[in-house]
Amino acid sequence: MKTIKLFCLGLFALLTFQACEQKEKDVSVEPVTISDLTCPGAVFSGVATAGVTYNGVFTVPYTGGDGSTYTSDNGVSSTGVMGMQAILVPGTLALGSGLITYGVTGTPATSGVASFVITFGGRSCTVAFPVSGSPITPNPVGDPAGE
Repeated sequence: MKTIKLFCLGLFALLTFQACEQKEKDVSVEPVTISDLTCPGAVFSGVATAGVTYNGVFTVPYTGGDGSTYTSDNGVSSTGVMGMQAILVPGTLALGSGLITYGVTGTPATSGVASFVITFGGRSCTVAFPVSGSPITPNPVGDPAGE
């Protein structure tokens, strides 16, 4: 009787292991694909100012979503105005049109346009983020009345 119980437990463990192993083989991650990205339609959550740390997001419209789930990416550094990075926020595509979101952090070095070249779902485009001038007002040297 003991031998039968041990055999059954061993057989159960073997079958369970094989079933779990088979499930892992069946799972595949397909790359996300979309029809188009519309970078000129990007919307930013706030205003960036040179020399001031910015933490916010921007959203980019897309078309041709199929409901797939996607993960984050390695991020992209800004060009033009240096000092910022954008990282894709994980999510799920809508069926048809929707928005993808990028988290943006960093301290813009100067005023101008911070550009982010993003690639998502087999499409690439450039998001342009205006950065305003420094909020620091220079102090006048000496007495402004000339005394």
